[in-house]
Amino acid sequence: MTFKRGIPFLLMFVFCMKQLSGQTPGDALFSEQKPLDMSLKISISRIKDAKKDSVYLTHKLYYRSSPGPYDSLSVDLKGRGNFRYRECYFPPLWIKIKSKDAKGTVFEGNKKLKLVLPCYTRESGNTLIIKEFLCYKLYEQITPYSFQTRLTNIDLTEERGRKNKTFKIKGILIEDMNKIASRLQARPLANVRINPAALNDTSTMRFELFQFMISNTDWSAVFQHNAKLIVQGTDKYVSLIYDFDMSGLVNAPYAVVSEINGEKLNINSVTERYYRGYCHSPDVMEFVRREFISKEEKLMAIPDQLKGELSDKEIKGIKEYLREFFIILKDDRYFKIDILDRCRSKQ
Repeated sequence: MTFKRGIPFLLMFVFCMKQLSGQTPGDALFSEQKPLDMSLKISISRIKDAKKDSVYLTHKLYYRSSPGPYDSLSVDLKGRGNFRYRECYFPPLWIKIKSKDAKGTVFEGNKKLKLVLPCYTRESGNTLIIKEFLCYKLYEQITPYSFQTRLTNIDLTEERGRKNKTFKIKGILIEDMNKIASRLQARPLANVRINPAALNDTSTMRFELFQFMISNTDWSAVFQHNAKLIVQGTDKYVSLIYDFDMSGLVNAPYAVVSEINGEKLNINSVTERYYRGYCHSPDVMEFVRREFISKEEKLMAIPDQLKGELSDKEIKGIKEYLREFFIILKDDRYFKIDILDRCRSKQ
């Protein structure tokens, strides 16, 4: 196929660059990183019951991307999740949006979204949400195999019969599995137990080392616990990870040390790093190690982007925690003790 000079060629060039960068039409919601203002009125008890009954409840969602009046659209909501659904005051939500309702709005191109809400009603719940959002932002710098996210400011009204209660809370919007699979030109796989040897070595090592960086042991690539599986082509299996509230970086009061086959890991706190990754070839492990080290400056700068959302004390503590990870990574002896000697066999 040939193209004439000028604008047609330029349009084709822009389209190709978008394809190469993994961007797709309908990314307006996630291309802007300023928190999205939202307003919702829900009955938490009905939302939780909707999860049990596998039904969605229709609500009006109000939103604005800049100061001024709110826009609105019709959405369907349902509770989701396991631990947070059971234990937290605010349940995580599924949001479904009809294409015709989303057209022309910031939500265009997103038919389904996750909305992560705080566990607690007090202000510390918002802080934990922002720290979890930070984990997503850190992972975006590690790999393109990462969910797009957007922080939200939510005016939430809880319907309580005659007496409603209002909350100002933070939330995280997370793109849907089908959308990220399409963006990565891959197929999502559900309810599949995969042999760890079938997973792409380099991508898996990145995700495992990242979990060590934020001190998260609450995951399983094989059983897809807090992980989703996609396949590119016929043989490139890659895990996508989410839910970081049990990590040491977030350090939620309810976080507990994970169990493997019914036994707790040999650590006393979620803030103690424990490498749960598999043993890969020496070349792969060294390559990914060096890749992380090369991104140290960029990763260390990300917490500073949340000034105004997190206190200076919180940001300083997070950066010190990340710095400890890089000390391990850059020291051959520490790397051997904490990573190479602890990695799990794929057999």
